[in-house]
Amino acid sequence: MLLELAHVSKAFGPTRALSDVSFGVRAGEVHVVAGGNGAGKSTLIKILSGAITDYRGELRIGGGTVRFHEPQAAVRAGVATLHQELSLLPALSVLDNLLLGERRRLISAWRGSARIGECQALLQRVGLSIDPMRRVETLGLSERQLVEIARALGHAARVLVLDEPTSSLAEPEAERLFDRIAELRSQGKGVVFISHRLDEIFRVADRITVLRDGQVVFSGPASELDEGSLVEKMAGRALDEADVPRPRERARVTLAVSKLGVRPGLADLSFELGEGEILGVAGLQDSGASDLLRALCGAAPHRGDVTLAGHPFSAASPRAALARGVCFLARDRSESVFPARPITENVTLSSLGRLFPSGVLALGRERALTASATEPMALVAPSLAAPAGALSGGNQQKVALARCLLAEPKLLLLDDPTRGIDVAATADVHRLVREATARGTSVLLASSDFDELLTLCDRILVLFRGEQRAVLGREEFDRAHLLALAMGAEAA
Repeated sequence: MLLELAHVSKAFGPTRALSDVSFGVRAGEVHVVAGGNGAGKSTLIKILSGAITDYRGELRIGGGTVRFHEPQAAVRAGVATLHQELSLLPALSVLDNLLLGERRRLISAWRGSARIGECQALLQRVGLSIDPMRRVETLGLSERQLVEIARALGHAARVLVLDEPTSSLAEPEAERLFDRIAELRSQGKGVVFISHRLDEIFRVADRITVLRDGQVVFSGPASELDEGSLVEKMAGRALDEADVPRPRERARVTLAVSKLGVRPGLADLSFELGEGEILGVAGLQDSGASDLLRALCGAAPHRGDVTLAGHPFSAASPRAALARGVCFLARDRSESVFPARPITENVTLSSLGRLFPSGVLALGRERALTASATEPMALVAPSLAAPAGALSGGNQQKVALARCLLAEPKLLLLDDPTRGIDVAATADVHRLVREATARGTSVLLASSDFDELLTLCDRILVLFRGEQRAVLGREEFDRAHLLALAMGAEAA
């Protein structure tokens, strides 16, 4: 074994995150760790990366017992981790971030032309052509994800831990990552791969370990599982969406957009969204899908004509948009969650009018509304009074979505709403979105997961580099055709 956990347990107060977990990765192997939100995956990753040191049990590398007391100790021991929540320093350049942690005596060695060339070569390995001196804060989310991957690949690591590495990547970028993983396997490296996407799991996995409630419920060859049995082990139950209500047929127009433009690259979009309809927005990294949603919620200036429920609409801010019945869930959950504030405050933030019936905050009402919004999502939390930052990434996403749904908006703008959420929770989110449309809410859904768009949407708006390529009806849905349009093919 290159790396092994033996009988590891870890608790946070009364909450047991891991209980007697044994797990290992061999040379030339991709070992997938699967599990629902709150199953213990994040804690396991933090132990492997040196972020958590006070656990019971043993961590072994090359047969010898070690205990990392800081993340750099893990890197020096040959364990490189790519976290789902990006760890880049936005104010620094790409070069500085790629070299961060390396011990250099001379600044010339840090910024010399040879080092810049090494960084450019690393970036090219993940298909990224950018200036290494560019500041990270100027990059898009998917570009930052690729820089993180390049940094992990740059370490002389024997074991690479990848936590949801494709969560912000479009399909061509994800394909390049899978090629790199195949290279690492052929070089005898060990890869620990965490993903909620079933197609990815069975594409890369040699072995799979499934965690549920902090315990190992399965560990063995990937060939012993199929998608159905894996989901059942992760969730503790089989999923059945056969009785999920379908969205209603379009009736009145909720949103009408004409010649909408957003600088620098989104131009002349025109479409309609009916009451109770889900309109998907498909596109690759530079398509402008997120810019469209941000413009409609008042977070980005735009031009063009927009009407909401038959009346002119142009919000100066997300707060003003919310007052008109428009609620937005950002792709980057750090924009939608206040980590230091309690779950109750995060969930009810967009529904404050329901909490002050007589000018005084009704705390009991706040707790009741939070419980009603989070219960259908199977939120894993110590209590509703816990700070949102204490939750796993997937559970933070559930809190952000619960806030949007509780507001009962006319128009719901969702940017990658299931990013980082497990399979069972994704099915719950889809059900809740469909139930919202059954009540008349209209949904504009941008997603990097084309399968999600094909499953959930009534129609799909396809963007390519800021241009509208097509609006597909359900009878036109075809995955290959959708991807071709998103990559620039002309509509038939």
